[in-house]
Amino acid sequence: MSCRPPSAAPRPSRPIARPVLLTTLIHLTLAGALASAWTPAAQAQAQAGQAGLRHYAIPAGPLDAALARFVTESGVPLAAPPALVQGRQSPGLQGSFSAETALARLLDGSGLAATRGADGSYIVHPRSGGDSTVTLAPVAVTGFASDGATEGTGSYTTGATATATRLPLTLRETPQSVTVVTRQKMDDFALTDINDVLQSTSSVVVNSQGADGANFFSRGFALQMQYDGMMNPIGIGENNISPAPDSAYLDRVEVLQGAAGLLAGAGEPGGTVNLVRKRPTGQFQAQLEAQVGSWDKRRLVGDVSGPLVASGKVRGRAVALWDDSDTFVDHAYDNKKGFYGVVDADITPTTTIGASFQWQRNKGNNHLGVPTAPDGGDLRLRRSAFFAGANDGIDKEYRMYTVDLTQQLPAGWKLRASYSHNEAKADNASSYLYGTLDPATGNGLRLYQQLLKRDFSANSYDLHASGPVSLFGRDHELVFGVNASTLKARSRGYYGAGMPVDIYRFDADIPRLDGPLAPWSKPNETLQRGAYGVARLNLADPLKLILGTRVSGYEYRNEGVPTQKERGVVSPYAGLVYDIDGEHSAYVSYSDIFKPQDNLNASGGTVDPIVGKNYEIGLKGEYLGGRLNTSAALFRLEQTNLAQTDPSVPYDESNICKGYCYSASGLVVSKGVDLGINGELSPGWQLGAGYTYVHSAYAKGEDKGKPYAANTPDHLLRVYTTYRLPGTRWTIGGNVRAQSAISNSGDGYTIRQGSYTVVGLLAKYQVSRQAEIGLTVDNLFDRRYYSAVGDPWFYNFYGAPRRFALNLRYTL
Repeated sequence: MSCRPPSAAPRPSRPIARPVLLTTLIHLTLAGALASAWTPAAQAQAQAGQAGLRHYAIPAGPLDAALARFVTESGVPLAAPPALVQGRQSPGLQGSFSAETALARLLDGSGLAATRGADGSYIVHPRSGGDSTVTLAPVAVTGFASDGATEGTGSYTTGATATATRLPLTLRETPQSVTVVTRQKMDDFALTDINDVLQSTSSVVVNSQGADGANFFSRGFALQMQYDGMMNPIGIGENNISPAPDSAYLDRVEVLQGAAGLLAGAGEPGGTVNLVRKRPTGQFQAQLEAQVGSWDKRRLVGDVSGPLVASGKVRGRAVALWDDSDTFVDHAYDNKKGFYGVVDADITPTTTIGASFQWQRNKGNNHLGVPTAPDGGDLRLRRSAFFAGANDGIDKEYRMYTVDLTQQLPAGWKLRASYSHNEAKADNASSYLYGTLDPATGNGLRLYQQLLKRDFSANSYDLHASGPVSLFGRDHELVFGVNASTLKARSRGYYGAGMPVDIYRFDADIPRLDGPLAPWSKPNETLQRGAYGVARLNLADPLKLILGTRVSGYEYRNEGVPTQKERGVVSPYAGLVYDIDGEHSAYVSYSDIFKPQDNLNASGGTVDPIVGKNYEIGLKGEYLGGRLNTSAALFRLEQTNLAQTDPSVPYDESNICKGYCYSASGLVVSKGVDLGINGELSPGWQLGAGYTYVHSAYAKGEDKGKPYAANTPDHLLRVYTTYRLPGTRWTIGGNVRAQSAISNSGDGYTIRQGSYTVVGLLAKYQVSRQAEIGLTVDNLFDRRYYSAVGDPWFYNFYGAPRRFALNLRYTL
């Protein structure tokens, strides 16, 4: 077994020959970020010395699994032949030790020993009284970085995640459903933006809104968004504001399902999407990607990373992209440019600071979907049909500046402080249909034009400390922290008069609307703050109890409207994990999250916040030293306190509620099953697959018995797999996206899309050690379907027809 995390390579003692271009790019990035906002950087990882103490929690079990876990938690390179370690057992390890002592304890009783080489790596060999200096051939097994980084691992799974509790736990140790889309999976299937990435998992339903971006749901509810574990109040690609983030910046995407109030504060109970970005590497690397595809798709990405000084104490990375494409819809197009730069610096042996700047601008045109018959029936329009102005346009721009500091403390503790500043601007000229259609003639609808200009700015803060403690003869882990966020929003708009149109003879050559912008909504500000604490208690060797809580404050200010406040809201968290053996665990957990409401009750105050409660029980497996993870979970999610009309107070515009009064008496229940398998089934065979069943319905209140989220499917299946053909340079693969029916109903109409399956294929050829060329095909059988359904006038979108993409990747 040979385990060498990408970030753990020893630094050379001689000067490093680094490209001038890389150094110049990174220094310009840092200077620009500092000059723009004095707020740079994103998450930097501590560079702890290999000889220092580190806390370990490795259960007893197979030796090969224990050693792989050691590499994941320590970041120390390790080599051993499979024949030597397979079939042997390890007593496990609990507590804080140096790497040498930790290995000795893991190998105790196995008849093996570990010797440290001159480069800081270790080799495992038979214990003997003679010379222990041996040379062992490595095997094709890559250990995971201790921070969970997936770049360079070639895997469809990760070694660690902290999205659920801020504790760096393996997937098997985390008592909630977590899905990770790795860098390898994104590269293999050319998943170039967050919509593609999330659509590749069974955890998330991507609801396209065309010119208005996209919304993301899990278990029937909306998802919260994070960058590098930090709250992101603006969101990603939603509400017609920020462009969908490109995947070129990302190392991985983690999806936590179920209520996530412990770290997120207020929000919906669907879960959290955490976009974890690439970090600088300790050694120089560079990559160029090019893509051409259907509808005149052209894309270029450059990624350069490495040390900026000979000692390697300052490291940087720069990613630049250009992406231009028409679409299968007439007159619709998308042009995207982006840049991401990040610097990490070890200012002392125990202190690392980081700074980053990210910018992306999307310009294009799209419509708001196709109409249906008044009763919701499909009109069988061309998938390329376009119902807007050809001269309309969308211009979205996003900037993010981050800075962070990581300080190693005595006794294995760590302190981390992070700050981010985000800005999003959207300038839209769009059009939409409305009216009553006569399907026989195509008349009856009117086209309305609008201008909308929106400006958002947000700040996020997080400070937390984590580390081990010893109590009652056992070692435990703690995290304490505070975080906060602010969001300011301003919108202006202008609406034109409607014009009659014939949808069967639609002419998109319409002058672009022009007019004075007026306030579309009043300037508003949202503030969140909270303190959280988490303890992972080692009750017994196989039994861990995770307890946590958060105390939150929430405030919403809007000009001319009374300030909405929530103080001292408590969000508890509890999870119990039992290690059945060295590969399997069972868990049960509870988490919740709150969401303020602005409806007034009979007393004139706002009704109590909605509370989303997630109950979950499951089994998880971890095989092949962590290279394959499986999960199975049953869940029940309750959203309580939904505002309902108070029948005891008649409608009266002169009453204290200015009309209807409300009570917090509604209830929605969502329940179902999550199944997942991700990682390496055998050498060269990667699989990322998942199935989700979820049914959501109103359980109390005015809508009792009605579906809650009928526009999301009850059944969702995703299978993505690749296989490297033995003895060749070829990799083949494919994907299947299948789901059950979706619908949307209103006054006199129901729009329905039946169940459907979309199949894709890929083939890659390794031209040389540096160059790879690949072909992907999506919707192989050219399935016709609605990817999203809305109203009879708009928000009904056809899925993309069959499409091809040719990808070239060259790595230095």
